[in-house]
Amino acid sequence: MTTIERSSIDLPEAMSSPTVPVLPGSITRARAALAAASTDSLAIPDSALPRTWLFRGIDTEDGVRYGIYRGAETIEAASAELVAALAGAPARSPATIRSAPATIARWALQGRLAALDDEVLDRVAKEGEWTVRQTLAHTIAGQRSYGWFSRWWLSQPLGPGRPSRATPEAEAASQQELPPEEGEADGSVADIRARLDAVLDEWALRFATLDAAALAVPAMWAGVPVDIDFRLGRWASHIAEHTIQLDKTLDWLGYQPSEAARIVRDLYAAWGRLEAQIWPMAPAGADGVVASILERMAATLVSEARDVREAAGV
Repeated sequence: MTTIERSSIDLPEAMSSPTVPVLPGSITRARAALAAASTDSLAIPDSALPRTWLFRGIDTEDGVRYGIYRGAETIEAASAELVAALAGAPARSPATIRSAPATIARWALQGRLAALDDEVLDRVAKEGEWTVRQTLAHTIAGQRSYGWFSRWWLSQPLGPGRPSRATPEAEAASQQELPPEEGEADGSVADIRARLDAVLDEWALRFATLDAAALAVPAMWAGVPVDIDFRLGRWASHIAEHTIQLDKTLDWLGYQPSEAARIVRDLYAAWGRLEAQIWPMAPAGADGVVASILERMAATLVSEARDVREAAGV
């Protein structure tokens, strides 16, 4: 752990600015391609999977089914390109590296949500258990709270006068500034998915330039003394925890995803692994090469998914 010798932490402007920071356009455009490809794939029924799809003009006999798998292969090829291209780039900030697993967890969850209809949100699976909507509301609210309270801990003086736990004033301020948990999953599945992305991206960008000393600042979590590094690391495990809860709920509801939906989960997981290398921002000076790789990936992803859907006859 880094020794703290300062009396306070100089917080980056992004940490408290009323303007919500935004992701690089290369990432948002690649995500749009991912969404378009998954929409095409999810439209394909299991009965169409054996139909012929020509890969580079050749019938591989694996047909439409392989065509859906091609999406993840395309992303994984781009990920390998990024590894090579970024090998000599400057190291990313400690905070960016520490929060990167959260986007892997986020896309694993998004892969499950991509195929869900709105009607499943409020169905009661088992007495005393949360609905899908309640689980997602808690997941999003938790992410927002992790960011808000971590910023509060970073704003407190270091040394003997530092509070040992969140003060009543901080708790009251959080109640005023943070939306009620139950409202975090208002609307459709699409609305909820967009809100999840927005909250995670915002706080990752706000924390992105923090150094090792900032990550070593003492804090609390669930009554346990920890540091900011722990709290950032908790983002990923909290999302994973409630992804498993979502899986259990869907099992209790008797939900059976189509084969295409199962493959799309792997598509999103592949994207999460790629995005972790460049989220919420690429290493300094690498924006151009990252954009080039993602643009080529996105074009292939969209065009092949469209071709596969046409071959499936839907």
